[in-house]
Amino acid sequence: MKGDKNMDYKTMRNQIEDMVNDNHKDFVKAIISMEKGINDESALDKLYDAYMDNDGLNLLHEEFDYMIEDLREQGQIKDLPYVQEEKDNLINIVGNIVGEVDVVERGNKNGEVFKVANFSVVSKDDEGNKIYHNCSAYGEKSDISKDFKQGDFVKLFGQIRTSIDDNGKEHSNIRILFFKNC
Repeated sequence: MKGDKNMDYKTMRNQIEDMVNDNHKDFVKAIISMEKGINDESALDKLYDAYMDNDGLNLLHEEFDYMIEDLREQGQIKDLPYVQEEKDNLINIVGNIVGEVDVVERGNKNGEVFKVANFSVVSKDDEGNKIYHNCSAYGEKSDISKDFKQGDFVKLFGQIRTSIDDNGKEHSNIRILFFKNC
């Protein structure tokens, strides 16, 4: 695809999203390297760790958030709600933690024990209606409970999982792939 001048932003966005899903750490390091001209791997590791540890730090300048909100208020952004479904049932959620984060231990088919953090997030749609999302973070991501508490403003990226219970009722849950406490 190198040099493909006919590639539109949606194709590029999908390819970038795939890279983020495959290896978030190296993706962030590559962005920092390109934007800041740093090629020292050890320095990039430290910058990535600092980025992940600093809840107020964003890859894009915070001024973009203000510009986007202004456009949204002027009605110029119609296709970017706070919660946006994406390909492969992927979703971005920006909202607040509701209730407590519950961490439980589960066992897989092989008898190996792993942790799951279950929690809920409330966000708003374009009309200002509240939307509640049930979320789960597995394995290492279950450490989310150390970072999140009720009321925290968070940015989440995950995959929607839908199941149907014994009574035929459909339930959806967001499996967290990436999170950030803002």
